[in-house]
Amino acid sequence: MTVKDEKIKNSELAEGSQEKMGFPEDEPRIGVYVCHCGHNIAGTVDVAEVAESASNLPNVVEAKHYMFMCSKPGVQLLKDDIKEKGVNRTVVASCSKNQHGRTFARTIEEMGLNKHLHQQVNVREFCSWVHKKDKDKATEKAKKLVEAGVNRARKLEEVETKKIRTTKAALVIGAGIAGLRATYDIAELGIPVYLIERNSTIGGHMTRLNKTFPTNECPQCSISPLTNGVANHPLVELYTNAQIKSVEGSMGNYEIEVEIKPRYVKDNCTSCGECEANCPVEVPSEWDKGMSTRGAIYKAYPQAIPATYVRSKKDCIECNTCINICPVQAVDFSQEPETKTFKVGSIVVAAGYEEYDPTEIDAYHYGQEGYDDIITQLQLERMLGPTSMTGSEVMRPSDGKIPKKVVMIQCVGSRNEQVGNKYCTGVCCKFATKNAGLVKDMYPDADVTICYIDMRTPGLNFEEYYKAAQEKGVRYIRGRPSEILKDPISGDLSVIVEDTLSQTPLKLKADLVVLSAAMVPPEGIGPLGSKLKILRSKEGFFKEFHIKMNPTASSKGGIYLAGTIQGPKDISETVAHAGNAAALAAQPLVKGYIEKEMLIPYIDYDLCMDCGMCITACNPAAISMNEDGRPDVNEVACKSCGICMPACPTGAIQLLNFRDDQLLDEIVPIAGGGVVCNE
Repeated sequence: MTVKDEKIKNSELAEGSQEKMGFPEDEPRIGVYVCHCGHNIAGTVDVAEVAESASNLPNVVEAKHYMFMCSKPGVQLLKDDIKEKGVNRTVVASCSKNQHGRTFARTIEEMGLNKHLHQQVNVREFCSWVHKKDKDKATEKAKKLVEAGVNRARKLEEVETKKIRTTKAALVIGAGIAGLRATYDIAELGIPVYLIERNSTIGGHMTRLNKTFPTNECPQCSISPLTNGVANHPLVELYTNAQIKSVEGSMGNYEIEVEIKPRYVKDNCTSCGECEANCPVEVPSEWDKGMSTRGAIYKAYPQAIPATYVRSKKDCIECNTCINICPVQAVDFSQEPETKTFKVGSIVVAAGYEEYDPTEIDAYHYGQEGYDDIITQLQLERMLGPTSMTGSEVMRPSDGKIPKKVVMIQCVGSRNEQVGNKYCTGVCCKFATKNAGLVKDMYPDADVTICYIDMRTPGLNFEEYYKAAQEKGVRYIRGRPSEILKDPISGDLSVIVEDTLSQTPLKLKADLVVLSAAMVPPEGIGPLGSKLKILRSKEGFFKEFHIKMNPTASSKGGIYLAGTIQGPKDISETVAHAGNAAALAAQPLVKGYIEKEMLIPYIDYDLCMDCGMCITACNPAAISMNEDGRPDVNEVACKSCGICMPACPTGAIQLLNFRDDQLLDEIVPIAGGGVVCNE
């Protein structure tokens, strides 16, 4: 007999036995089971006394204790009592609901009962583990907890589980390394993907890098198979220069509206570059972090995907040179923004990060006139890159000379209570170590110094990477520089810092200062979060459902987070995070449906004042006003958190199995009020 056949037989036997023995269906018949959990509970709590106490409570038809309730013989006790004694609700006093609540709920479901008729009572974490020195009081507390559980079980109601069909398509927002990884993984499962990127090209920050730590590999070589694979995948629709306009619906069925800005260049562009070569406009290149210039019509970088050029309307002087010189007449100034609407079942948000702007740290003079030789690590990356204006040489922006003294300052915009952010980016130490080592490789006689608060290089190969830089001659000084000074006569820069290890004040001369700026949430994250109706952390990133157990799920069902939109990460962490997000996003789409337990609140419209407090309180945005101006619960979006209940001033909204009267019945015995049986 298969496991499935055994479960069906058990269910049929249970139903038949209860009918045959004449147990009334509407009468709560509660079974209480107290677990020893080895010595974890029984070493502190007198489990036999707790079971005996429970046997005298109203509606309890069976109470017993057992060594390990989660074992096969333990769950068999529940099955036997359901068949033989007509138990129709169970209370197990053992560990937490998160650990084994599902075990017992599944057990009674196999026996034909609704799984929501099980009540888990935690007498391990809440009692035995915290009262080991007072066994008598621990036992008394356990009795009260079990009594509270029995009171709760008495009024438990069956909860329906619905199957809701899903739309077999996914949306990925952002086409950096995280978005590309998620897109490709989902598409390879046979699911169509709409990939939205607000910039004119895909690849994100990784395409800007010169090398990647700890192996110093070429990032273009690493990411090109992915960018090309996504761009040419038959199940991927790529939209660049695009932004989310609106998001409606809930998990499994979202309707998306996207606005696509015109490129002003048609798809027949051959990427010959004649238009940009003859464009009279020169402005700083955003992709190159201002370390080079571009025309009003341009391609971000030589390997850019899509390869079609794009015109910046705000920079264009309407001279029509590009129109006249294009050999295939691809330039078209008449293009207009367009809107596309499509339906998806899951959404992956991979909108990335931005480099912190150090201009607000006045003591470092970044971006100020006359301080051109103070740059950021990403600007140094662009200088070192193979397509840079300097030919991959490190040159001072002020005069083009190769610097002999380079000072790097860590934690710029991070780990700072006064300016910037409190959090550690976690990547900058490795970032600076990489670039410092590369500068020493190129210029062995150069003096390269890193000023740090704490060096943080966790993970395989990174400590060795750090030590290798030291062996090359990179100097590490523990201390946060207080300011950068400029000699008014010579123009030389000096970094003022105290070496906190030797307690020595230092004045470091520098030809070039490189700021290791923090990773911060991208521009536009606020409006995007409002459209998606998901929460943000106090640091400004999108907030995960659980930082350890579910770091890729957002606060709203069906929307997942990938990469640095959830917080700072390096490339390998980002790729792993994105792969997890893709797997979770694809799961309900591959199945074709989601199973949703209808553990949702209901509204008593006779008591409801239509004040909207429940709507304001609802984190997953599952409550909205209907056409009649009355609050309505989206049963799919609801996460059964119950936060709407205390927000309601009249008690009009009540969550199934968590009604006020049910919670009161549970509280009374714990507070010393005795048994409550009132309806």
